[in-house]
Amino acid sequence: METPRGAVVVRLDGGLGNQMFQYAAGRAAALAGGRALWLDPRGIAARGDGRRYGLDAFALEPRFLTPRERFLIRAATGARVPAALRGLARAVGGRGWRIVREGAAAIPPVGDVVLEGYWQAPAWFAGAEETLRRDFTFRAPHSADVAAWAGRIGAVESVAVHVRRGDYVSSPAVRAVHNTLAPAYYAAAGEVLRERVGQATFFLFSDDPDWAEAHLRLPGPTTTVRHACTAAADDLRLMAACRHAIIANSSFSWWGAWLGRHPGRVVTAPARWFRERPAPAGLIPPEWIVVADG
Repeated sequence: METPRGAVVVRLDGGLGNQMFQYAAGRAAALAGGRALWLDPRGIAARGDGRRYGLDAFALEPRFLTPRERFLIRAATGARVPAALRGLARAVGGRGWRIVREGAAAIPPVGDVVLEGYWQAPAWFAGAEETLRRDFTFRAPHSADVAAWAGRIGAVESVAVHVRRGDYVSSPAVRAVHNTLAPAYYAAAGEVLRERVGQATFFLFSDDPDWAEAHLRLPGPTTTVRHACTAAADDLRLMAACRHAIIANSSFSWWGAWLGRHPGRVVTAPARWFRERPAPAGLIPPEWIVVADG
């Protein structure tokens, strides 16, 4: 086997959708440069908001950064570390680490790099799509409850409708960055689906299902998906099983839409992703339909 020409370390952070974007960018960079891929999930727990490493839902066999490697990388790249110590750390570790932050023009194609950021655009994993679809194969079989929902979804012209509230509502800090979508967005997106596909059945996925059920009015039969398992990956696989999707301003529902492969798939996305700034450039694929959020 050919020896990898360096390594790509991905510092994971956030929920499952964000972790998938981060993994995708790292996986593509590692493939393109013939490098190893290492994951560093320590930042997830460090946030203290109940997030956890979620990529274990998929059929991955990741290589995680060891504590020694993490220490050497921080010593070799830390802005407050004296230059002599940075050089010593590189010599001890035998690697020339570079930090590459989100917003860079490109990820260096060779050498040892550490990726920091969310990397929320499919351009960062262009060319690796089929590899990622294999990587993001769900590890566990359906539970009986989830399998029953999958059967209902597969029997109709199904539309996944994702309503993200949670910390977008409860946390002042998060609320200052992310806007919650108005029912008007979902009504307009529902009309787009009705015009494009005709009679459809809408399946609501939400971290606040009672609110979604009470406030959304969609142009067709609507069912709130409630099942016994609380794993986020189960909702993700059911969203992907739907023929079409109305996504929220959420990386989680972005992946639910992207993973689906139904012919003639129609996906709508909100025009506003953040409260005061535009969505990351290139986040919304050109074939998806952008809808004003009212």
